Amino acid sequence: DLHDIADRGLSFDVHSPPDWVAQADRLARAVPKLRLIINHVANVPVTGGPPPEAWRRLMRTLAEHPQIFMKVSGLVEGTRCANGDAPVNAEYYQPVLETLWSSFGAERLIYGSNWPVSGRFARLATVQQIVTRFFADKGQSALDSVFWKNAQRVYGRG
Repeated sequence: DLHDIADRGLSFDVHSPPDWVAQADRLARAVPKLRLIINHVANVPVTGGPPPEAWRRLMRTLAEHPQIFMKVSGLVEGTRCANGDAPVNAEYYQPVLETLWSSFGAERLIYGSNWPVSGRFARLATVQQIVTRFFADKGQSALDSVFWKNAQRVYGRG
């Protein structure tokens, strides 16, 4: 029972198929004390351009719930370049990352590499560089929050 999970101070990860992620809004309303973590940036296609409007709208809806967090993982997977040749320049991912930043801010984003799965799309160093470069521009406090503090808080370890 999800109420029991919330009462125990635990969290619930929501996997990334868009149909599942869309249910997080309803789940957050039904169990408002439950911390929900959406995995893999909700499986958005990453094209280098603006993300789909339906995904942006979903991000705004989910961000209305203070107990919903977004895991910044699955970016290179979203390119659909499965031969290790996902774009390496951080700017390619910026439209998705900016949408997440404007929706969830530094306090509700959690970095995840998704390694070893991400290795089919890009090297781990590339995955880390993309996200580090984006959040470094937001300041040390944002880096600390996204790369470790939020995970400690949300997963109940800090």
